[in-house]
Amino acid sequence: MVRPARFVAPLALVLMTFATPVAQAQSPTPDEPVTLTVGTSEDLVTDNPFRVCCVSDYEVITVEYDMLLKFGSEDLSAEPSLAEGCEPSADHLEWTCTLREGLRWSDGEPLTSKDVAFTYRFMIDNRIPQYRGYFPFHPEFETPDDHTLIWKAEEPTFAPDMPPWVYVLPEHVWARYDGEDLRTIKDVPNTPAVGSGPFVLTDWQGGESWTMERNPYYWGDEPAVDRIVYRLYTNPEAMAQALKTGEIDFANNLQPGVFERLRDAPNIVTHTTISDWWLNLAFNFGGQGAQATNLPALHDLDLRTAIAMAIDKEELVRLAYQGTATPGDTVIRPASAFWHLDLPPEDELAYDPDGAMALLDGAGYVDTDQDGIREDPASGEPLELEIPVSMDTLGAQEAGSLIDGYLGAIGVQVELRPVTENQMNDVWGSGDFDAYLWYWSGDPDPDFQLSIFTSDQCRGWSDGCFSDPTYDRLYEEQRGIMDQQERLAVVQEAQRRLYQQVPGIVLAYPGQLQAYRSDRFTNWKPAPGPNGKLIFGYNYDSYVSIVPVAAADDDMGGVPRWVFVVAAAAAVVIVGAVVVRNRRSDDEDEE
Repeated sequence: MVRPARFVAPLALVLMTFATPVAQAQSPTPDEPVTLTVGTSEDLVTDNPFRVCCVSDYEVITVEYDMLLKFGSEDLSAEPSLAEGCEPSADHLEWTCTLREGLRWSDGEPLTSKDVAFTYRFMIDNRIPQYRGYFPFHPEFETPDDHTLIWKAEEPTFAPDMPPWVYVLPEHVWARYDGEDLRTIKDVPNTPAVGSGPFVLTDWQGGESWTMERNPYYWGDEPAVDRIVYRLYTNPEAMAQALKTGEIDFANNLQPGVFERLRDAPNIVTHTTISDWWLNLAFNFGGQGAQATNLPALHDLDLRTAIAMAIDKEELVRLAYQGTATPGDTVIRPASAFWHLDLPPEDELAYDPDGAMALLDGAGYVDTDQDGIREDPASGEPLELEIPVSMDTLGAQEAGSLIDGYLGAIGVQVELRPVTENQMNDVWGSGDFDAYLWYWSGDPDPDFQLSIFTSDQCRGWSDGCFSDPTYDRLYEEQRGIMDQQERLAVVQEAQRRLYQQVPGIVLAYPGQLQAYRSDRFTNWKPAPGPNGKLIFGYNYDSYVSIVPVAAADDDMGGVPRWVFVVAAAAAVVIVGAVVVRNRRSDDEDEE
C-alpha cells in the first residue's frame, strides 16, 4: 500500500528548498523608490510642447500630458482619457465632451474644461503648425461648466473623435505666452513640468539623461513605478551591454545586428513591432526657410521619377535593416492597417536603373563634359544632391550609402552630410538642403499624415514645400466625409497621387526593435495590439500597468512563479520514484 506521507514530505522539501532563498533575494527594500531605467539612442531635443519634433520629445509629452480622448491600446481607436467621452449631434456640427470629476494638475490646481478650450484656442489662434490640422472648419469651443466642453464647427466633422493628437495644457502656466511664437522660444521654463499624466519631467541633462517622477495628482490608477530614468546611448553595443548587465531595464530602438544577438540572452525578451514609421527620402522644392536652397531640377517630375526607379528597395531593406523592415511605397504606414494602401506591383515604380537612365536621356539630362555627372538642360548645372542624413534614425546612414551608389550609377552625384536629430530639425526649418534622409510616423487616423503634403503646410510640417492642387483637393475632400468606407476610397486615391508625384520616396517600413529584462518588470501593454510598441508609442498604458516582478510574485505568497513550475516538475519526478519504490516493496512483501 502506498503511504501518502512518503511523497508529501519530499514535495514540501522541494518547495522549501527552491522558494525560501529566491523569495528573500527578490524582496524589495522598504521605502526604496521603484525606478524604471530606459535606454534610448535618441536624445531629448525639447520639452516645449509647441516645438516637439522627434521621438523622445513626443515620449515625454505623451507621458506628462493627457489628450481629451486617448488612443486605445487594442486598435488605437478613441478611448476615455480626460473626457469620459464625446457625443456628436445628429448633423455632426456639434460635439459634447464630458470631463471626469476631480481632475487636477500636478501642482494641485484644478483641471477643467476651460483648460481644454484654452489649449485648443491657443493652438488655433497662434497657428501652431503641428496642431492646426486637428481643428477643421473653424471650430468654436464653449464651456458651460467645468466638466463640459462643446465643440462647434461650421461643417460636419469627425475631428473630436479622431481623436485630435493635442495635449491639454494648464492655462495658468501657458496663458502668459499667448501671442508669442513659441516655436522660436527655446528656454520656456517647463522643467519641472505641470501636467496631468502619470509622470512629469523633473530633470534633464542634455546629451546624458532625463528623469520623470510620478505625478501625485494623477487621475488614474496609481502606477507601481515611482520614477523613470531615460539614459542616452550613442553606441548601440553599449546599450545592449547595459541591458545584459542590468544597468537598464528596457532598450528602445535597437539596431538589427545588436537585436539579433540579444534574442538568446538570459532574462531578456526581444520584441519586434508592426511598422508605424517609414524611412523618407524627401525632396526640397524651395521656400521652406528664409535661407532655403535647393536643386531647381527637382521640380521636374521626370528627374524625381528616375531617382525613384534607380533605388533598389529590396536590397536596401536587406542590407540596412537585416530583414526587420519591408520595402515602402505609400505614406500611410502599415500600423494604420485600415487606411494603408499597399500598391500592387504593376502600379509601383520598379527598380530599373536602365529605365531611369533612358528617362533622363529623354528629358535632356546628359553628361556633356563626360565627367560621369549629368547636367540640367535648363541651367547647365550638374545634377549634384546635398543630402543631410539623420544619424539618429535607424538605418538612415546605411540607406544613404546605398543611395549614393544607386544614383551615382545613373549620373546623379550625391553628397551625404550626417547630422544629429537636433541638427536635422534645424536643417528642416532652414530649408538648406536638396533632399534629406529622415523619417515620418503619423497618427492612427490618416488626416495628419496626408496634411503634411498640402500646399499650406509650407514652412509648417511640409518636408520641402511640395505643392499640387490636385492633391490638395483630395485632402480637403476626405476630411469632410463622414462615411468611413467612402472616406477610405478618397484617402487611398490621395496616397496614390502622392506616390505618382514623388514629393519624396517612402524607402522602407522598419519595425521597431525593443527589448526588456524579464526579471525586472512585467505586465507590459503593447499598442496597437500584441505587435505594437511597448513604450515610445501612442499612449502611456505600459508605464501605468507594469509592476516589478517581485511585486507580481508576491501575489503568489512571495514565491516567484517559476519556482512553482520547477517545484511541480521536481515533484512529479519524486512522486514517480516513490510510487515505483512502494510498488517494488509491495511486490516484495507479496513474495
